[in-house]
Amino acid sequence: MRPSRRPALKASEIPPQNLNLREGERQSIVCPDCDSWHPLYRKMIKTHHLDREVRGGRAPRCPGSAQLIDMDISVEQWGEMMLAADSTATGRRSARQHYKPLAQPPTPIYRLADRGPQGTPTLHRLLPLLEHARHAVDQHRAACSLCKAGGRCATGRALEVRAAETEASCTIAREQLHHQERQPRGRAAAPRRRSEWAAVLPAVRDADTRRTHVPVAPGRSEAPAKAGTASVPTQPENLEAHDRRQAELGKQYARLAALPA
Repeated sequence: MRPSRRPALKASEIPPQNLNLREGERQSIVCPDCDSWHPLYRKMIKTHHLDREVRGGRAPRCPGSAQLIDMDISVEQWGEMMLAADSTATGRRSARQHYKPLAQPPTPIYRLADRGPQGTPTLHRLLPLLEHARHAVDQHRAACSLCKAGGRCATGRALEVRAAETEASCTIAREQLHHQERQPRGRAAAPRRRSEWAAVLPAVRDADTRRTHVPVAPGRSEAPAKAGTASVPTQPENLEAHDRRQAELGKQYARLAALPA
């Protein structure tokens, strides 16, 4: 391979990062014409072509082929130049790393509706959206041959998912509305109930007091009365009727147990 007619390039004038003179590795250089790495052969850039996929005489030859390189520096000097270039690049590089913030998840539909005009119930704004979503599903099913035959295309599935999400948002908004309606009603009714109990409390206490002084019928044993508590009977008034009733119940239970399951 003969050298080209171009003047020789001095290695000291070539950027050190475009030259590889490491020991144990094949010496190579970045071609100044095509900006690609190529090996050095007898201090010349090895012949190469502009189109790497096309080989032979048909491919255009790179003008940088057989460029002579004047090795006016040693390997140690080239290494010092590499260290100097690396330290300069490190000094220009910012030590602080800036991370791109993660994308926020989309806001649910019922929360988007909450950001509407003040005083407008959320459910009233979601109902037209639900009607529109259902109408879009019906229109697609009528026009799509696959959905009309019982299958589901990608567009039909997406419309159905959107309608289901809107319906779920309406359900949540309806439950929230009912909960908000119950809270003021319960808070307003609590003072009224306390006032009603306070009004009937003297009469209830008077009835409990008079009940403790009612005479007990003869032949009927009563449990010992406690202060402020009504007396409770411990035995039935008619023992014979009670025994007959218990016997009848026992026979009924026996017949039910004998029936097949």
